[in-house]
Formats: sequence, C-alpha cells, structure tokens
Amino acid sequence: MFSFQFKRKQFSVRLSFAMTINKAQGQTIPNVGVYLPKPVFSHFQLYVVLSRATTRGNIKILAAPYDNNNKKKKRPKQSGTYTKKIIYREVLTT
Repeated sequence: MFSFQFKRKQFSVRLSFAMTINKAQGQTIPNVGVYLPKPVFSHFQLYVVLSRATTRGNIKILAAPYDNNNKKKKRPKQSGTYTKKIIYREVLTT
C-alpha cells in the first residue's frame, strides 16, 4: 500500500524519583545518585546520603565546585572533587 518503511528505536526508561537527604534517612536504596551543587548543610547529611546505598559501587556523586559567593570555583590542584565538612563549635559550646 505504501512505498516506505518506518524504523523505530526504543529506549528503555526506568521509573525513578528524587528526594531530599533528610527524607532518605533511615531508608535503604539500591542505587543512589547525589547532586551537590553546593556543600551539604551539615556533616551528618553527607554521612546519611553516602550510607543509603547497599554497596559503595552503587553511589554516583555530582559535586560542583563552589565558593561562598555562589560562583563556580576552579578545581584545587589535587585531583578529585571535594566538599567541606564544616562544624560550628560555637553552637556546641554555648
């Protein structure tokens, strides 16, 4: 009837969702992807997000270089990406 053929490519799509670090507390999640556009609010949040996955190999992190002026920062001379673990001792001693 028609003189042309259609080809179809199908990409597998898997159901996924996002949640905050605080919402993930207490849950076990098989695969964890973490997006850190700026350093985490507290060092405990970093522990929570890194301890949710069942294995270390199932964690993927995207951490953007960041400074206090909300500007992207050049990477440090050492290789790798870092996030600061800041503890305000004034809060603990008052």
